[in-house]
Amino acid sequence: MSGRLIDFLLRLAPRERFLLGMLVVVLLVVGVGYGAVWPLAEERRAAQEELLQSLALDAWVVERRDELAGLDRPADVQEVREPVGASAIEQGLITRQLRASLTRLETREGGEIAMRFDLVPFTQFMHWLDAEDPVWGYSIEQLRIERTDRPAMVEARLTLVPAQ
Repeated sequence: MSGRLIDFLLRLAPRERFLLGMLVVVLLVVGVGYGAVWPLAEERRAAQEELLQSLALDAWVVERRDELAGLDRPADVQEVREPVGASAIEQGLITRQLRASLTRLETREGGEIAMRFDLVPFTQFMHWLDAEDPVWGYSIEQLRIERTDRPAMVEARLTLVPAQ
């Protein structure tokens, strides 16, 4: 194989050998560029994208924290009320125009109520929660709020237990 390559190169003029050598060098440089440099550039771009996403998430969390700080109210000692039931809670959602956002309303043993909102406006949800919580007769056992792809929209899960 190498003997045929040497014979082929010897039959070429010096200028043709030089141009062929330059072509090989250019192909090697391009090959190294595609094989080594391009993947590194792609990894860097992906890392920068991930950094931007994490910075955006951090900014979103700070904004939500500031919104929650505005929603805080002093804890008053209030009388324990009788639980109002799932239908009254649902009526409160209808009044606040949040019923369409509710994807699951489940009544469990012991009067426990579980709700799930897949896509709900954060501020509207928190205003509803703030206004309705004192009159429900329930305590919030679990509240989970997660960010979604849409700005100002969250996914929320809420579990209520009868107040004691």
